[in-house]
Amino acid sequence: MSLGVPGVSGDVPGVSVDVPGFPGVSGDVPRCPRGLWVVPGGPGGLWVVPGVSVDVPGGPSRCPPPPVQQPPELTEQPPEQLVVFPSDDVTLKCAATGEPPVEFRWTREDRPFSGDLPGVSVSPGGGTLVINASVAGQLQGRFRCAATNALGTALSRESRVIAESETQKIPLKHPKITPKTPQKYPKNPPQNIPLGTAAVPPKIYWLNSQIVHIAQDARVSMGQDGFLYFANAQVGDTSPDYICHAHYLGPRTIIQKEPLDLRVAPSNSVQSRRPRLVVPRDPHPTHVALRGETLVLECIAEGLPTPWISWRRLNGPLPPGRAVLDNFNKTLRLRAVTEADDGEYECTAENGQGSARRSHGVTVEAAPYWVRRPRSAVFGPGETARLDCEVGGKPRPRISWSLNGIPLDELPDSGRRSLRDGALVLSRLEPNDSLVAQCEATNSHGRLLANAFVYVVELPVQILTPDGERYAAVENQTVILHCRTFGAPAPAVEWLTPTLEPALQDDRAFGFTNGSLRLGPVLRGDSGVFTCRAHNAHSNGSVSARLRVHAATRIAVPPQSVTAKKGESVTFSCGATFDPGLEPRGLLWLRDGTPVTESPDSDKFSVAGDSLTVAAVDYGDQGRFRCRAWTPLDAAEAEAELRVVGRPGPVRDLQLQELGERRIQLSWTPGEEHNSPVEKFVVEQEEGIFSPGRFQEVLTVPGSQPKARLVLSPYGSYRFRVLAVNGYGRGEPSAASAAISTDPAAPERYPMGVKGEGNETNNLVITWQPLSPGDWNAPQLRYRVQWRPLEPEGGPWAEATVESPPFVVRDTPTFSPFKIRVQALNDAGKGPEPPEVVGYSGEDLPLVYPENVGVEVLNSSSVLITWTLEGSTSRLRGHLRGYRVLYWRDGWVGERSRRHALPPATPEPPPQPGVLTVPGQASEALLGGLQPWSRYRLSVRVFNGRGAGPPSAEIHFHTPEGVPGPPEELRVERLGDTALGLEWRRGFGGILGGFLGGFGRLKGFQKFLGKSLVGSQRGFGVISAHFRTKSCWGKKKRGFCGGFGGILGFFWGGFGGLPAPHDPSPFAAEEPWRSSGRANSSLGRYRLGDLRPGTSYRVQFVGRNHSGERVAFWESEVQTNGTMLPRPAGGFATEGWFIGFVSAAVLLLLLLLILCFIKRSKGGKYSVKDKEDTQVDSEARPMKDETFGEYRDGEEKASGSSGRSLGAAGAALGSDDSLAGYGGSADVQFNEDGSFIGQYSGTRGTAAGSSGPASPSAAAPLD
Repeated sequence: MSLGVPGVSGDVPGVSVDVPGFPGVSGDVPRCPRGLWVVPGGPGGLWVVPGVSVDVPGGPSRCPPPPVQQPPELTEQPPEQLVVFPSDDVTLKCAATGEPPVEFRWTREDRPFSGDLPGVSVSPGGGTLVINASVAGQLQGRFRCAATNALGTALSRESRVIAESETQKIPLKHPKITPKTPQKYPKNPPQNIPLGTAAVPPKIYWLNSQIVHIAQDARVSMGQDGFLYFANAQVGDTSPDYICHAHYLGPRTIIQKEPLDLRVAPSNSVQSRRPRLVVPRDPHPTHVALRGETLVLECIAEGLPTPWISWRRLNGPLPPGRAVLDNFNKTLRLRAVTEADDGEYECTAENGQGSARRSHGVTVEAAPYWVRRPRSAVFGPGETARLDCEVGGKPRPRISWSLNGIPLDELPDSGRRSLRDGALVLSRLEPNDSLVAQCEATNSHGRLLANAFVYVVELPVQILTPDGERYAAVENQTVILHCRTFGAPAPAVEWLTPTLEPALQDDRAFGFTNGSLRLGPVLRGDSGVFTCRAHNAHSNGSVSARLRVHAATRIAVPPQSVTAKKGESVTFSCGATFDPGLEPRGLLWLRDGTPVTESPDSDKFSVAGDSLTVAAVDYGDQGRFRCRAWTPLDAAEAEAELRVVGRPGPVRDLQLQELGERRIQLSWTPGEEHNSPVEKFVVEQEEGIFSPGRFQEVLTVPGSQPKARLVLSPYGSYRFRVLAVNGYGRGEPSAASAAISTDPAAPERYPMGVKGEGNETNNLVITWQPLSPGDWNAPQLRYRVQWRPLEPEGGPWAEATVESPPFVVRDTPTFSPFKIRVQALNDAGKGPEPPEVVGYSGEDLPLVYPENVGVEVLNSSSVLITWTLEGSTSRLRGHLRGYRVLYWRDGWVGERSRRHALPPATPEPPPQPGVLTVPGQASEALLGGLQPWSRYRLSVRVFNGRGAGPPSAEIHFHTPEGVPGPPEELRVERLGDTALGLEWRRGFGGILGGFLGGFGRLKGFQKFLGKSLVGSQRGFGVISAHFRTKSCWGKKKRGFCGGFGGILGFFWGGFGGLPAPHDPSPFAAEEPWRSSGRANSSLGRYRLGDLRPGTSYRVQFVGRNHSGERVAFWESEVQTNGTMLPRPAGGFATEGWFIGFVSAAVLLLLLLLILCFIKRSKGGKYSVKDKEDTQVDSEARPMKDETFGEYRDGEEKASGSSGRSLGAAGAALGSDDSLAGYGGSADVQFNEDGSFIGQYSGTRGTAAGSSGPASPSAAAPLD
């Protein structure tokens, strides 16, 4: 255990001490005799146990050697300075150890001081000096204690005693403050209040008679000298009780001075002024700061508006972490001053009127401080002792040595003492050379003293380190093997490796003076037993040490740094490897040096294996996360940083500084950036009178500028807040600043958007955009409206004052120009003069109309219309807004109504014209979208804001022929088992030249109403039609021109009806295409004959393109009614003669049916209609032979009768009994692709009932 001997530390192995008066720790072992014992211990030191009995295991045979003496060593010293008050005693403590027992003596002012004086005493058995309070004031000064025995003398530090006298009440000279303007600082600053002198200055407070502190801010504050400073005086500062209180901490006394009466008179001649520094008064102040202490620099300024103080260091940045601004930036404190803080520090006072600067020169000095202090030691005879004493300080300290309290230069030279580089060297020590040496350093800032003894004694070698000590280390570590020895002279120590070779031969080994061996970095092969040998002139000894080297712990997979957004979860992983022989071991996570632990109350941190998860990271979670893999011998660490990014935090400390009339500076302290630099600051403003509670953005400043200058509007109460913006968005706004108000003033803006226009023919309505309440500059706002006619120039202004728009001027001439201006005014005055605008009274309908209207036909669908507008512009009676062209279509060119047409039962309403509006000043317009080959008429009207004027004279014109449109409403009618009728309504595009139709036969599989119909005994035909005009043929073009007609598929009757749905028979073989002739363009229908029943046909309309090639431009499928007889599977039915016979019979039957059809279709009741149709088609002539190469003389002659009979059939299609002799009729409806979308039947129908849809895509369902 440690015996607590000053200057020596460590434990005495195998020894316990029983100190009288304290619980013993000895056991039932023999006790050595009571006395003084020297127990080896510590590097070169002794365990000296005076007056203590020692229990030693093993009995008296292991008792320590006979006791020896000990030099004096101080354990307690008096303070460097002691301030006492009249009621306090002076107590200076001094204690020391030593053998023989030490004696104490005191000196005062370097002279012996006796403890036998009245009121003075020294504690019995010790050295504590006590001076009674009654004589303390007479005995203040410098005191020092000395402790002496036969081996030397130790000195204490010097202690200065200061006795404070009773604080005197010094008469107070009232500073007379001449009343000035509310914002003007007195010509001379207030004088301070004398408070007496004291070793410890009192703390100063300014209070009023109600014991309430005087409120201090940037304008009113107290300086370091206790003065209360006003940057500018205000009427509100008037008070009769400004009271200064001085608080003395030592005697716990507060002294109150008489109240000061301050009166500030109001004034109307307040003027702003630039800052002036009143503290420091010296234009070039200098300061001396002591190392380790706190330096205080101060600048206080007066001015109007209140100046703002800022600091900077001229020769470098302010020391980070140690520079603090206090007292509204008026005080700069530098804590723990170092030599590097030398330099110039400048303060700047600014307001809107200018600035003032003052530079403080700072010099850093230091009281003496230890660099290396002397150490006590035990030496053997013949050795050399070296006592080092190295001291720093500024100015450079003076070092002096003393031996046993006597200065070295006052001792006789022994020839064995010398000073080397400030160290005291004692050579060839002898047994009687034991002493206590003092090293003292002094400069202008203080003293430093150290005692160190030199003890000369002869002792045999003892190894204090137990034999067989075990040491464990990991590779690449450094291990220290101990071999603590004791003896005088000091034993020499030698270490041997496990191979019994000198350990110091290895470059990795180093031997300490205390005998320990340092080896490193160690390798796995260094494991084994090392031997320590120690010897001196009297004896020798040895011990062994066992070393085992393990594999080092390593981080195989270190954690990776992460940057995460607020609210995300982050996982760190850490993989480690350990030596298998090391237990215990584990993995520990630390955050900024603090262990991370899971909590049952929170899932913020969770550890699973070698992973750490941080859930829902917040800004407070960021930091450095360290993974530590540990064993009893070593630890490996890897670190990763968690950075949480997000929107910046709110700014703080908003401060308003007035720069002038309605001009302020807003400053703030930026908040947290949250790892993303602030890009800008947004200043928001609340106007509390007109829009309370609503903050609006008014200014944006760069992120490096934490201040903004603002100009305020009159008559407002303003508060401000600031928010920061970074790459992740806008942060939360700061707390609102204090409110600041401005006085009313005349408006600074005039209304915008002034207009004048009438809404009646005899008035003028004046409108404008009202000023927003923020531009009123007063509680109320009015508008001064002025107007006068534009002609004559210079007429008087008429005016009216209103509170809001609009303002109506009545009884004005129609559409007359006026000059108008609108000015804002309030109780404080008129706003700026507004510009004049021209407005017009109400409009009326125009009296003029366009003339010289002309039409130029451009093509079949477009014409160019021109006109002029003549006459006086006054007849417009308004602003010309544009022209309207009204046009009507009267019909086709050459169109005549039918002779038998009946007059309508009720008269039809007149057709609505088309309207083309041409805005602005125009004289022509392009009218498009007209129909070819049509008759039109048009007129033109001018219009203003009131309406349109009279129309111009009508102009008639017609458009030329164009490409014809497709036939409309294509229909099909079943006329019999072998005949179909087609009907369509013709389209117009000029003089029609005819129609072309075609059909074909189709085989294959068809789907009908969702059911599969398969068979070869039915036909499915498709018909199509198109038409063309003479204009195409007249140019002898062989290509196709004209529109496409509808597409229609149909069935007609046959012999055997439709096959059963399950009949798998295929359709008959496909036949070649054949022509049915040309279609008459004047008819909207076409009929096909000679078709076989139960057969599918494909019908086409065919034309020619521009290259002369035939083009099928419409195609569909149709199937005739009836059933084809199935062919027998065998027998005579498959013989040729039978097939020929049946074919002849069928052909004969078809011929008979055709003859009957022709005969019936030529009945007398249809002749009138045929003739009428021929007359209607007088303008439509058959196509010329050269148009289609396929339809030449032979074909046309062969199909002439067929065409005429089909035309007759078309006429019959419109009668009630036209289908009486046939098996029935059906309307068949198709989709656009030719597929059926309805059903067919043999039901008889009328012409109206058999009419098909207008087009295949808009077909009606079949019956």
